[in-house]
Amino acid sequence: MYRPYVPDGKAKRHNRMDYLNLRLRSLRSQLMITAGHRNEELNLKYRTIVRELWVYGKLFLIHLFLNLALVNRLLYYNGESITNLMMYNHTNSIGLSHVLFLHQLYPFIEQTLINGFSSNDPHLVTHWNHVNSTKLLGVVRMRLLRDTGEQYGLKDPEYTEKQYTDGWSLPHIREPYTDKYWSIFLPWLPMTQIGGFWERCFLSVRQYGYYSSYPELKGYVTTLRKKRDDSLKVLTYLHKNNWIDDRTAAVFLDFTLYNVDANMFSVCSIRCENLPFGIIRSSLNVNSVSLTETVETLPWVGMICLLIYVLIWLELGITVIVPLWFEPKLLKRFWVKIDLLILALSITVVTLMVLREGIVSKLLAVLEVASTHDFIDFRIPARLTEFTVMLMGFLVCLVTLRLWKVMQFASIFQIFTMTLALAWKALFSTACVICIFMMAFGIATVSINGNNNEHFRSLLHGMATVMCFSFGFTSHVEPKELFHGGIFMGLLIYGIMAFTVSILLTNVFVSILNNYFTAAKAIRDRNRTEQITFWEFLRVEYADIIRVTREAFGCEKKYRRKKRTVAENIQRKLDLQAAAVASVRTKRGRSYRIPSKGRTGNVTDDEEEEYERKAQAQQKARIARTYTIAAILQTQMEIAERKLFGDKEGNLRSGSEDEDDAGQEQNLPRQYV
Repeated sequence: MYRPYVPDGKAKRHNRMDYLNLRLRSLRSQLMITAGHRNEELNLKYRTIVRELWVYGKLFLIHLFLNLALVNRLLYYNGESITNLMMYNHTNSIGLSHVLFLHQLYPFIEQTLINGFSSNDPHLVTHWNHVNSTKLLGVVRMRLLRDTGEQYGLKDPEYTEKQYTDGWSLPHIREPYTDKYWSIFLPWLPMTQIGGFWERCFLSVRQYGYYSSYPELKGYVTTLRKKRDDSLKVLTYLHKNNWIDDRTAAVFLDFTLYNVDANMFSVCSIRCENLPFGIIRSSLNVNSVSLTETVETLPWVGMICLLIYVLIWLELGITVIVPLWFEPKLLKRFWVKIDLLILALSITVVTLMVLREGIVSKLLAVLEVASTHDFIDFRIPARLTEFTVMLMGFLVCLVTLRLWKVMQFASIFQIFTMTLALAWKALFSTACVICIFMMAFGIATVSINGNNNEHFRSLLHGMATVMCFSFGFTSHVEPKELFHGGIFMGLLIYGIMAFTVSILLTNVFVSILNNYFTAAKAIRDRNRTEQITFWEFLRVEYADIIRVTREAFGCEKKYRRKKRTVAENIQRKLDLQAAAVASVRTKRGRSYRIPSKGRTGNVTDDEEEEYERKAQAQQKARIARTYTIAAILQTQMEIAERKLFGDKEGNLRSGSEDEDDAGQEQNLPRQYV
């Protein structure tokens, strides 16, 4: 037995006024919708673009704000100040730029590294004598690479890994008690291979210096001490037994500084290469990083950006993974692969940040209980930070590329994409010709001027100099620097660099790109279809949001008479529109047939037919819009009448409503009744 129907007594009873208000909103919406808005396929495409633009636009902006919020601009100035203090002479220290011979390394280590960072009081927290807020973490590690003396040809140099005794004498003799205190034989033993996974990943690289490349995990290692007198004893012992001699290939001094005020770690590495010309070439690398920043210590701006990033990343994951779950064939699409790569890189960056925090926590725990000769190696978290920054850069590039694809609704982006699709073969061929010419020219300049000029000392430097000069990135190359093969040869080379490479080949490349850009624009104009634009779709799709926003910020358009009647304003606007259309036609150099005045110029039959079709479509749209406006005015008049002369519910006190409705319906077309 069915339950009897009982009407809801609390339900609202709609009257004539409710119907009129609903119809007025419907007619206003109908006034905005044209025939182009009824293309459902185009509407679905624009809805997809809106969804992707919302997701990837937020992702791009949050990456931008994260980079601005989390990047510490003081890191550069910290590294620059340490470099200047280390490289130049001061009152109580020797500058690294003034160390030219091997025997000058010992005074440099004593004056700059030992006297500058340590004292004789083990309970006193010492600071750097140049900067009071900077102190040394752990001790200074000295690593030496020693040639075997058996290098022939162009192969990489080989470094010995034998076990020596004092003064690099053989054979190695192990004496008792050398593993109890500081082993005096430790500087003569090769360093053992580091067995940790992260050490093998981030330290098993080669440093490329001025003369050769040097491995990170080879050599003979010793460390200084926390107390000044103990460090001087170690240095005296090394100097007495000729630890640095003529067979030394390079000496590396590694240490870590910490600035208490700025909360910055500075991982410093000094490389001194023993060149076969009797002098040494020194360089200093300072990597300033912030390693103690965790989620708890982030500022409120960074915390908000991080929380928003997590929410946006989850939204991106849902947007990408859910369609793939129901339709795995989408994985073959290129842009779906880009989306998955963005997710993978995001996960990798977060994972590396978490791993870095774990490594830093372990190092700080070791630092609390470290002895007077323990070297605390902060190179791994520093290089992990650099690798994370590189991945963040690739991630921003991929997000920008994905946003470029979303922005294809704009005609300018379509032209650029079409230009690259049409011109890539020609541009690639031209780029190959330019690269071959620049390589040949670089070889010529290096062969003639390489031994006498810093800019052309190698093929890589020569090609980089020619490329920078061609594109205007540098002006350090002067004609006299190319005169080492003769004045006439130098002028010829400089003229080729200034004209052939810089002007001729570059302009050829740009001209090809410009020609294809013009062709792509012509194709775009020829294949243009009559459809609504993306902005017209947004104007109708989000009309309510736009209206509320305008009302909230007071941006509503208001009618201004400007001392004219309504008819005069309408006529003036129509005249301005006609003048604008005539101006456009004049610029295009073409005349169109005006139905009321006949043919006024040479127009082809296709153009005439196209114009007639557009004119008919515009006339139909104008007529439909006129009827819609008439219906809106009649509805508004009826609403005003019922509000003025009716009761609270809008019912008229006299007359038949049916007769009023019949009279109104007779004055409207059938489609609006």
